[in-house]
Amino acid sequence: MSPTWRLARSLETLRSQIDEAWPERSIASDGSIGDTSHQASKSDHNPVNGIVHAIDVTNDPPHECHAALICEAIRASHDPRLGYLIHNGFMLRSYDKPGIPAWSWAAYTGLSPHPHHFHISVKADRADDATPWRIN
Repeated sequence: MSPTWRLARSLETLRSQIDEAWPERSIASDGSIGDTSHQASKSDHNPVNGIVHAIDVTNDPPHECHAALICEAIRASHDPRLGYLIHNGFMLRSYDKPGIPAWSWAAYTGLSPHPHHFHISVKADRADDATPWRIN
């Protein structure tokens, strides 16, 4: 039986890069496919046309895997695959929103401030671009 979903190849690449850079990091808050709470709402953790466009990556400073530094490296790169990032009560979008310019951090008011991990979503039209990410 074939799986009913798969992770976007760009996110497979990112996860592999992070695992290689910080092999001892915790994966306690890592995730891809949405749980029942995600499935009850619009979420990039839910498959669209069989592809999941988001992952969560654990923040693990004791093992030198600093989510804020990874997020900032992605922000600085202006990677065209990025849709948005969420971490520690802030959100970064690759697109303008009224009053919030693209590529700038703004307060995040969603249900979870994502203090233990960062969330990254990629654009559907670039989801399978497996080019390495600039993460440091």
